[in-house]
Amino acid sequence: METATHALRIIFGGVFDRFPKATLVLGHMGEGLPGMLWRLDSRWQFMNHRGVHLEKERPSDYIRDNVMITTSGVCAQAPLLGALLALGADRILFSTDYPMESNGEAVHFIDNAPISEPDRAKICHLNAERLLRL
Repeated sequence: METATHALRIIFGGVFDRFPKATLVLGHMGEGLPGMLWRLDSRWQFMNHRGVHLEKERPSDYIRDNVMITTSGVCAQAPLLGALLALGADRILFSTDYPMESNGEAVHFIDNAPISEPDRAKICHLNAERLLRL
């Protein structure tokens, strides 16, 4: 939760408005943020922005445009499928959480995840190649 809070401070602090091409990579399936996008946008409108100005319409726009997440430490289908629905396969990177989690378990998880082969290729290597210009 602390990392998610820091990411939100980066967003609400206007960092991505000043640096619109910047990308923040969050581990642990996005630290819970992909599941909170609707709530973030709803509270943003309800709270009438509280004097904070963002150039984009909704906080979720920054997460979808400027954040990539990794699978590190989360080898479960539901969070992966939720992240795919919330962000799309272009925003997810395969990662392990060694030594906290087993590399073998992470590989088994992604190899057997109920996703399409094109999405698996993006998550396993194509997104990293694009992001890191490999």
